[in-house]
Amino acid sequence: MTAFWDAGCLGVEVSSSAVRTRRPRLRLSAYFPGGVQKGYLEARLNSGLRASGLPELPGSRLQVIAGARWVEAWRRSLRPMAIGRCLLVVPEGCRVPESRRRIAIRVRFGQAFGTGEHASTRLTLRLLESLVERGDRVIDLGTGTGILAMAACRLGAGRVMAVDHDPIAIRVARANVKLNRLEGRIEFRRADAARACHMGTFDLAVVNIGASVIRRILPDLASALASGGQAVLAGLLTDDEDRLVREAAGSGLHLVERLRSRPWSALLLQRSLLCS
Repeated sequence: MTAFWDAGCLGVEVSSSAVRTRRPRLRLSAYFPGGVQKGYLEARLNSGLRASGLPELPGSRLQVIAGARWVEAWRRSLRPMAIGRCLLVVPEGCRVPESRRRIAIRVRFGQAFGTGEHASTRLTLRLLESLVERGDRVIDLGTGTGILAMAACRLGAGRVMAVDHDPIAIRVARANVKLNRLEGRIEFRRADAARACHMGTFDLAVVNIGASVIRRILPDLASALASGGQAVLAGLLTDDEDRLVREAAGSGLHLVERLRSRPWSALLLQRSLLCS
């Protein structure tokens, strides 16, 4: 998403345009300020996609939307989201319910991914609530808004490292951590995901950054996990699963569980136990 933010994007909407559920297809709608030239946008976006190892846009359609304060209308439509058995994501502007049955995580908006609305974030949170044990060492690669790092912290992790290469994401995540009164409990690092994997040993890694990047860092990810350590891989399409599971096995990471919300998927992998 960095390519979109760098080009001045105001917001991104991902929706399914598939005719058949067995052949997932996504429509990506990105909103930009009026007056920006289409040629400029396409050049900036394609440059960012190439830098991320992704193909260029096969075609795009520019549509002018009347100034109807759509951002404000979208924000007013948001409500607290109950996720899994015990988590509650509270978007900016929403009141935190008084119920103590769920762990509330407040999320401000900013130029970073992870507000709890996207299926990949929700799938990851569902897995996290059954994985994190008190005192666990957790690394969140591609932290975005910091929502997953904050969830791990609230669920009892002892050490949480939140990593992102984008300085804007780090700034947004820090603001969210302060909002949730978790200062001092989450360590921030601005770094490439592969390099961050060599900054310690972890019981659990959370990687919600897409299949192409995950495949590239699999050997580094495996080396970051303690014996028997686990990793949640998300931001994947269901079509990515088989190849990713095969390549992960080559790095000593084996599939334990998968969750799906078509066309999205989240995988739980575990590093093999090392014999002494």
